[in-house]
Amino acid sequence: NNYFYLYLIFIMFWSVFSLYYDRIDSLIHKSLNIVFRITLWSFLLSLLFVVITISLSDLWSISRLFIVKFTAIMVIYSLIVAIVIKKFVIKTKKNTININHQSENTFHRKFYLKWLIPGVSFLLLTYVVITYMKSGYFYYNSLHEQNLLILVTSWGIGTLLTNRYKEPNSINHYYEIAPYIKAFILTTMFITFFYYSFRLNYESINIIYKAGFLHSGLEIIFFYIYFSGKSKKSYYFLNKKEKHSPPSNNQKLLELKNNQFKKNGSYNQYNLYNSINSFEYDNNEELTNFIWKSIESNNLSKNKVTILKTNQTMNIELLFEQSRELIINIEKINNIRRINEYLLSAYSRLESGGLLVGNIIPLENLRIHLRSKMPHFLYSIVLPLHFLLHRVFPKLPIIKKLYFLITKGNNRIISKSELLGRLSFCGYSVISEMTIKNKFYFICKKKKTISNEKSPSYGPIVKLKRIGYNGEILYIYKLRTMYPYSEFIQGDIYEKYHLDTSGKIKGDNRITSWGKIFRKYFLDELPQIYNWLNGDLNIVGVRALSEHYFSLYPKDVQQKRIKFKPGLIPPYYADLPNSFEEIIESEIKYLKEKEKAPFLTDLRYFFKSVKNILILGARSK
Repeated sequence: NNYFYLYLIFIMFWSVFSLYYDRIDSLIHKSLNIVFRITLWSFLLSLLFVVITISLSDLWSISRLFIVKFTAIMVIYSLIVAIVIKKFVIKTKKNTININHQSENTFHRKFYLKWLIPGVSFLLLTYVVITYMKSGYFYYNSLHEQNLLILVTSWGIGTLLTNRYKEPNSINHYYEIAPYIKAFILTTMFITFFYYSFRLNYESINIIYKAGFLHSGLEIIFFYIYFSGKSKKSYYFLNKKEKHSPPSNNQKLLELKNNQFKKNGSYNQYNLYNSINSFEYDNNEELTNFIWKSIESNNLSKNKVTILKTNQTMNIELLFEQSRELIINIEKINNIRRINEYLLSAYSRLESGGLLVGNIIPLENLRIHLRSKMPHFLYSIVLPLHFLLHRVFPKLPIIKKLYFLITKGNNRIISKSELLGRLSFCGYSVISEMTIKNKFYFICKKKKTISNEKSPSYGPIVKLKRIGYNGEILYIYKLRTMYPYSEFIQGDIYEKYHLDTSGKIKGDNRITSWGKIFRKYFLDELPQIYNWLNGDLNIVGVRALSEHYFSLYPKDVQQKRIKFKPGLIPPYYADLPNSFEEIIESEIKYLKEKEKAPFLTDLRYFFKSVKNILILGARSK
């Protein structure tokens, strides 16, 4: 039984690290050298985690030699399979990419002895201090010699397998601190491996673990502070000649258009470029061209244009009421604490038809943005924590107060649908949009009045306005399946994509990933039980519709619908229509039958709907 559990544990970790290193994909798209390295690394890490699991479980008695033999055989088998597959790829003339090739611009880094020597010295000192604090004295003997040998060996292997104590190679501190975190993880795993292999006693391993954790923890904190305060240079992508070469001139296109600028004091593209360039923005030319293409026909006045970079609404409020034709804020909206307050403040400062330009890093590009800032292993750790902190916490009623107190609203995660919904809620219409290096830029026009909705949906349970009995407004409750403020762009989405055969909007990107699961299994409908208990809904009845969807129905059907109370289970689950027109026909048929026999009709439709849902798998799309 123990060996069966061992097999399952090994397969689990082997699968995890195979996915992490994309082993299967590498067999086709990468060189044989890279495939060998990935195979060895994945099996080595699998072995380490298997040993850690065994050390913390009841499988301690399993033969150490058996585990090593099994791993070695699997490595040899995997390498043979890799060779055969690569031969097959070559014969079928598939292209491979040799990413192991080093370009002439690669910067070869060396160990910094000024960091390496203090690092190992501090490690030894940490062990001595912990031993002294535990027993009140420290005498060097064979036991401490063994412990120090294991500690230093694990630390040394972790250092060699990472870029710790090497010359920094990145433009941001995430990449620079990553080797220290990775070395800490590897050191801990190797300590555990030696603990299992040499059957160390509890006191020895306890001291070794404490010394390793304390040393690595303090080192990570120190270097994080150090790297955060240093100016960054890209050693990896630039050689010495490129470092000293002057920056390229990206203003050529603008200079060609300079002669076409107006001379009567109107705002021109040259003014726009200079203003954006003053903020030392990375994509000046691309952003300038995008904005100018959308606003050049507006004949803006110089004294009615404001360009700034701020996350403070008060800087917008300093402008006079309705005094601006164009406001451009270079700061991403993710860093603005009260987004609606900011948008409404800008709205009041714009003339009718005035333009607002802004940007966000949307939820849809979050993974790409984070991955571009840090190595893969660190990204795998940071992504779920980042999502929990910046996406979930701001939505929870109690926790969000603490969240905004600590973060000041910086780096909040916002979906594109939420942004567009907020803009529509605040009276804007988007006229142009573009993505530049993971940032979503928008240009919107002050085009309509501000929504009179007092409490737009934001939390996990949403309160939605629907057309109820006798045409009265009914508020129903659901678990959130769409991004916040999505209901305010329903009309825009409909105009753009129209309806599919199921009567839903085609390719509705307002629905969240978990929202699709909720809808499939009707979990989002659970809060409507409260509406049923409150007497707002029947068990069976036509669906309570939003004002927009209600407007899509023919007038005579609208009048017929409001004569009956809406229901939790709509009649189309019984009839299973295939188009919006068939849905309308299904509802008309149901309403006519209900006029004649209300109870029996509902009973028949209820059992037929339940049968279709449970047996035929009828689902909401």
